[in-house]
Amino acid sequence: MKNIIIVYNDDLLSKKGIEEDIISLRSVVKTSIDIEIALIKSGFDASRIALNPSNLINTIERIEKSKPCIIFNLCEAFDGDTSMEMNIAALFELLNIVYTGSPPAVIGLTNDKWKTKQILNQDNISVPRGIQINIDNINNLESLICNLQFPLFIKPLSEDGSLGIDRDSVVFNIDTLRKKVEYIFNKYNQTALIEEYIDGREFSISIIGNHPSVVLPLSEIDYSKLPVNAPKILCYKSKWMEESDIYKLTASLCPANIDSDKEQKIKEVALRAFKVTGCRDYARVDIRMREDKTPVVLEVNSNPDISINGGMAESAKTAGCSYKDMIKNILNTALERSYGNKN
Repeated sequence: MKNIIIVYNDDLLSKKGIEEDIISLRSVVKTSIDIEIALIKSGFDASRIALNPSNLINTIERIEKSKPCIIFNLCEAFDGDTSMEMNIAALFELLNIVYTGSPPAVIGLTNDKWKTKQILNQDNISVPRGIQINIDNINNLESLICNLQFPLFIKPLSEDGSLGIDRDSVVFNIDTLRKKVEYIFNKYNQTALIEEYIDGREFSISIIGNHPSVVLPLSEIDYSKLPVNAPKILCYKSKWMEESDIYKLTASLCPANIDSDKEQKIKEVALRAFKVTGCRDYARVDIRMREDKTPVVLEVNSNPDISINGGMAESAKTAGCSYKDMIKNILNTALERSYGNKN
């Protein structure tokens, strides 16, 4: 049995963000419990340590005292700040402890949606046309978007879990665009990413492993139940607020009903995005299919949600892999990468 510590961000007492915005962060606590149970069932000696923002030194001391052979990294933020996610992985590096998931540089890259777009574009991977707007150039907004076509999709540059995305994130004119950009500045204190809205089928592609990297069955977001005029996007409520109407109207279908040629093309693009951004162990790539059948990468998610009811777990289940075995596979991938063997 190997000694495994699950380190997760305990943001139950976070002072940052409003209650609605930190639902996704708080879900990590439940996921950490499910992963602990899964690892114990697989025969590992597993326990959990919360990364408490009010006493980081104590957390570090607990980790070092536990002498883990590996950390299962579930930290998605620090004190409610998702931009600090990469720093937690860097902390594990400084402690010289092996951990699951992507390294700090990759986490930082994929948390910056604009930089990720540039990397993908350089590798001839299609992404939506767009620009980033900060508070200093908002007065030039109309001229800056002159080469983009409405409708446009606006989101915070460095948030995940669809934070900051709602039904008003798809806009059709300059006035509503300006209003939404200002909203992101004021609420999230960060740059806004403006992209051309891609109207097409949307797929989530989960990947586990390094050599080789295995692409799990595609999952498609079913927008068919949405009202005719509603934007076909996964907003924050549709991902996290289970009692909301929009959550119930945007179910995922796995496996996706798609012909084999299109499926293969999507998987190939997702795998390229996984590799070119430097992701390791596991990741999720979100793709929309244009009318001309070109897969367009919307986002690359390093260290994505691996909750027991999440999209990756559903794709693994479709592939015949239980949640327990999925977690074991992710752990073994990191063990093999670090020690050259697995359990």
